[in-house]
Amino acid sequence: MPQSVDVRPFLPLDLPLVHRLSPMGISLDSLTTLTRGNHMVENAVWASVPLADLGTPTYVLRVGEGGYVAQFRHKAGEQHAHIVFIAPSLHAEGDADSWLRLIEAMIVAAGKRGAVTLNAEVAESDASFEVMRQAGFAVYARQTIWRRDPQPLPVRTPELLRPSSERDAVALHSLYLENVPRLLRQACSPPELRGALVFGRGSRLAAYMTAYEGKCGIYLNVIMNPNDCQPRAADLLADALSHLPRADRLPIYINVRRHQEWLTSALERLHFVPQGNQAFMVRHTARRIEQAARSTQTVDGAVLAMPHRHEFYYQPQVEFAIECEKALPLDGTSHYGRS
Repeated sequence: MPQSVDVRPFLPLDLPLVHRLSPMGISLDSLTTLTRGNHMVENAVWASVPLADLGTPTYVLRVGEGGYVAQFRHKAGEQHAHIVFIAPSLHAEGDADSWLRLIEAMIVAAGKRGAVTLNAEVAESDASFEVMRQAGFAVYARQTIWRRDPQPLPVRTPELLRPSSERDAVALHSLYLENVPRLLRQACSPPELRGALVFGRGSRLAAYMTAYEGKCGIYLNVIMNPNDCQPRAADLLADALSHLPRADRLPIYINVRRHQEWLTSALERLHFVPQGNQAFMVRHTARRIEQAARSTQTVDGAVLAMPHRHEFYYQPQVEFAIECEKALPLDGTSHYGRS
């Protein structure tokens, strides 16, 4: 195979290279890794099919008989994209330069798709952290992934949470503004009402929870007001677990950022354990500059290949066997295992 000097989109002829690099990659996306495992090859193939943009653009840099590959996800209409993986991880001399070229290609591509930021999750102790800094990424938050192994659910507590509805829209927006730091709001999409559970009284919400479920695990997204929820945080989380039909058969993960550290004691009571610390890193794309000058934007049509967003108040229609290796510890390198 001739050597390539440019980063280019994945082509079917790159399939052997992607297969070979798959187990050597580093995950930069906890949601996708912990719920779906390694779908790098599958996503790359589908993303290369004409007229079938599945929201997972994949890029290749050929170096002799070897090379590098990277992938990010971006949902149609959203302002934020997220790097899923880069392979191989940083080991040999010259890897950093190749990484930087791949990252720059993804920044440009994400901007063309309408994203204003490209995000990644990296351990500060890993070599990839410094490369991301060189590529212009900044730390917007620090976070810890907590994991609860499959086990019987806690004794059912009084039902504190209820399904969200359209009438909660204003209250949810207020909860989001009051409890998510401004810097994070610049790089994360606002919470969605559909399929969520909420807690509150009258016209005010104090807690919001959504779940994303895949064959490898369940990923909870939590927003809570500490003043209202700290005394009952464990009960609120236990109530959320009781709404998940497969919570006793799949590991459950919660991403706790620095401003949410007050949840630690509640998580420990429910047998969650910390699995790894990371920095949530963000790079703004050229699209952000364009939007400052123009109020309109064009986004390519895309359907994101993502773990399905769990509808708390619906039961899954079918049961299926779990055929996934145990998720690897998120120590910042988070190398994919074969799925």
